[in-house]
Order: sequence, then structure tokens, then C-alpha cells
Amino acid sequence: MKRNDFNFDLKQIQSFLEVLKQGSFTRASRKLKVGQATISHHIGQLEKTLGVKLLNRAAREISITDQGKAFRAFCEALFKNIEILAADIAGETAEGTAVIASSTIPAAYILPEHIFEMRNICPGVIFRLEVTDSREAVEMVKEGRVDIGIVGKEYKHRSLAYVPVCDDEIVLAGPIAFPDRVSPADLKTMPLITREPGSGTRKTSEEALALHGIMPSALNVVMECSSSEGIRESIAAGIGASFISRRALTSAVKMKRLKIIDVKGFGIHRSFLAVHSPGRTLPRSVQILLDLLKKRQI
Repeated sequence: MKRNDFNFDLKQIQSFLEVLKQGSFTRASRKLKVGQATISHHIGQLEKTLGVKLLNRAAREISITDQGKAFRAFCEALFKNIEILAADIAGETAEGTAVIASSTIPAAYILPEHIFEMRNICPGVIFRLEVTDSREAVEMVKEGRVDIGIVGKEYKHRSLAYVPVCDDEIVLAGPIAFPDRVSPADLKTMPLITREPGSGTRKTSEEALALHGIMPSALNVVMECSSSEGIRESIAAGIGASFISRRALTSAVKMKRLKIIDVKGFGIHRSFLAVHSPGRTLPRSVQILLDLLKKRQI
């Protein structure tokens, strides 16, 4: 038979599959809410089009022929493909590549375990993680280069929306030889390591210092570094102290490679935020990840 000879429709196929499922024309007609004569007509039209017998009909029994088995496999695959097509059109499939821009702390200490869990939820998805500072991550979202950003500071823009996903604490960490407790005024003479200008950690820390009357220009900055891991190792090496997420320090503090310094009357708390453009529909995989982050609230 030629392709053009296959002239049947989905209702006929549905009737055929339902008869097999119910084992009866009568029960199939009740299930589909159509007359039994309609079911019989659908099956007859399929057999006429295909030129083969699909079902053996006895008084009280129906059995499928070998040709019917081959046609059933085709029909089941067809309906599965229709479901996939419907999901694709609705943007509900979780396949392809999900692109995320993240500042350094979420990229290292928050996202990995969630992406691991996402592998079971969306096994067909490849996650591409772009690690940068918060300001650049926001720019990447704004320009449409990534699907979503996870950042430590909000940079307002009319085209962007922010959603809190988890909390964080920024602490002052220093070499073991540094004092355990200092005053805000002591920070002016203490050798400090800072993040780069676009860092959410740096911006949040500078805003907190400003509340105590300390401007960035008054600080004794001896080093600038664009990575939390680089700062942590520099602290351990004795170069200076730094404001850094507590999340980045757990193992180093436990191993006594550095210490957390108490600053009298001083505390910095913030939220990590998911940033996206409401004007663009998030891929289903990214939406699932976002919901997972909000649900867990690490």
C-alpha cells in the first residue's frame, strides 16, 4: 500500500484501541459514549483501508489477529507521539538545555545538589551553569543570554522580576592569628580582601558598613579577588580578613584553617534571589528548579 492509501482518522484508531482494552464492542461504546454501530463502523473502515482483518469476532469473544497486533503497536506509538507533540506545543517538556547564570556562592554551595535532584525529575535536560558575579548574571538575564539567574543582590530594572530562594549570612573571616572580636572602627586598619565591584557580597557588605559610617575608601584593602574560594584560601594564607558567605567557610573553620571574627553590633543577612524576565516564558525544567529552590528554602 502507498502512503496516500492510509486514509483513517484518530477516532477510528481510538475505537480500535478501546475495543481491545475493554474486550467488547458494547463496553467500548459505553466508555467512548458513542453507539455500538459507530464502533463497528470505525473498525470496519480501518480493516477496509488496510485490507486486512484486525479482529476475530465471535458471538461473545473478540481476539486480535497478527495484523491487528502490528497495527496496535503503530496506534499506541502514534498516540504517544501525539502526547509528546501536545506537551512540546504547550512548552511542558523538560528536555534540551537549561542555561543558568549564578554568582559564585549559589553556584558552589546551593545549586549542585538541586541540579543533582533535577536529573531524576528531568533526565533529558542538560544544565549549563555560567558562574559570574551578581551584576553580570543580572545583565545576562536582561539580555536573554540565560534563562534565569541566581544572585546575591538585586539590581532593579523594569524588565526583571526577583524571587527570594534562600537565606544567607555574610560574616567577617580572618586568619587564625587575628583577634576573635573587633569593633566596626577596627575594620579601618585591618588588612582586608574584597570581592570585585560587581559582586553581590561586596555590595551588601559595603551597604552594611555604610550604616556604621564606614565608607569603602576608609578601608585598608590589600587584595581584590573574584572568587569566594580564592578569598577563603587567601584568608587561610594570612593575607587578610574578608566579608564572605558563611556557606563558603564550613570546612575551613572546622579544620581551623581560619576563623570567623565577631564584629561588635554588626550582622549581615541577605537572601539569594532568582531573577528572570516575566516577558519570557521559562522552560519547564527551569520552572521546576525554581519551585524546588523556593520549596527547600535552604
